[in-house]
Amino acid sequence: MSGHPFSVRKALVTGCAAVLALASAGLARADLLLEGSTIPLLTGTTVAAEPQLAGVVLEDRLDNFSFGGAHGTVSGSIQSRVVRSVDGTLDFYWRVFSDANSSDDLRSLRLGHIFTDPHLVNWAADGLGDLSPNSATRFSGALSDDFNFNFDYLDATGARSGLGAGQSSYFMFLDTSATSYDFSGLMDVADLNHTHISGLLATFAPTANRVPEPGSLALAGLALGALLVRRRR
Repeated sequence: MSGHPFSVRKALVTGCAAVLALASAGLARADLLLEGSTIPLLTGTTVAAEPQLAGVVLEDRLDNFSFGGAHGTVSGSIQSRVVRSVDGTLDFYWRVFSDANSSDDLRSLRLGHIFTDPHLVNWAADGLGDLSPNSATRFSGALSDDFNFNFDYLDATGARSGLGAGQSSYFMFLDTSATSYDFSGLMDVADLNHTHISGLLATFAPTANRVPEPGSLALAGLALGALLVRRRR
């Protein structure tokens, strides 16, 4: 279970998120992440598989984090990127780096204030990285613009592990329908139990100006239509 990233005390949210497997197990594509759901990110995707992901990098920045963990200092950096894709919409990318001397594994990259629909989510298998996220969570209700990318695995001994010291993640992304952006998003990283969490960092986020993502309405069906109607109210 993944915790909500931006509650006042950063407390772990209880309850279970519904798991929606919207893609076939072997299919590489960005999947729709509905409110209140967690989806597995099985294989990642590539520009070759999804040509609409190609585009021009508009922004690229690196922000450092450091916080006290269960066994010492946890430190690293988060790379944030904005891409104007060939269809004219914006895609938002994040990559996490754990320092070589970082004391504890990271379980989640947590994002907030990402105001846009629909949210197509995956990770870039054709890029650099040591570890991919295994799932993505989107919260519901008042928290519906908050997300987690999760690195929660069982190692060969059955012990839990995450993004370890000296490792970097692949780029994780939201393929959005936005056409403009600002620097109003929030992000942090958390340890395996979500009991030790970095300070909040700013990140790029879509603004309200958006156009329909090609093919997204067909993918979403009536569920997405209902969500859009509710948000416009």
